[in-house]
Amino acid sequence: MSEKHQFVDNPLLLTDLFSKGVYYFVEATEVSPVGAQQVDGESISEVIDSANGAMMPPAESDISTKKGEEILSEINPNEEEMISLTLINMFFDDADQQWDTNVEASYHKLMSALKVNQEPIIPEDIEKMLLHQTDAYEPSLQGDRLSPIIFIWSDREIQNVPNLYKAKPTEKGIMLRFPSFQSMCLDVEKKKMVWQTMKQVLKF
Repeated sequence: MSEKHQFVDNPLLLTDLFSKGVYYFVEATEVSPVGAQQVDGESISEVIDSANGAMMPPAESDISTKKGEEILSEINPNEEEMISLTLINMFFDDADQQWDTNVEASYHKLMSALKVNQEPIIPEDIEKMLLHQTDAYEPSLQGDRLSPIIFIWSDREIQNVPNLYKAKPTEKGIMLRFPSFQSMCLDVEKKKMVWQTMKQVLKF
């Protein structure tokens, strides 16, 4: 590495010059026909990679009003002790607290069909969380789990989540909002919208 005949054997010695990080902003892409918002032109794998570091959220995202420096400073020192997953399903409605055998089978069939950038998700990396007495999403609901992909399932108004069939960035990845799983299973159009949104955002 050189500039004007100045040589540095170890570029890592220059990290003090960039103590607040190096930022890369991409241009926003068009909204997909279904309304599933992409994460400002980044593939889901780039978003998932951010789970291993403190990646700045995409420009103009509605994730929060915090400045980049504040988000970068919120690195959890105990992240190494957290349980890393690929996907967390959060069910907020009473109807989704207990399913009959048909709905349970539909859930496992859908989860087994999911892919992230053409790669299937193994069942051990998918978590199911029942939150029927909760009216707002908070990162603390995940407990000791870390996941770059969060599915919100509810017909109710849940605070801090995107609208139906929409996606928004989180500090660790992306969140998608769907109707309750029970109501989706009873409506063919909802099934189509859920599946198409998943395919467009997760790129499979």
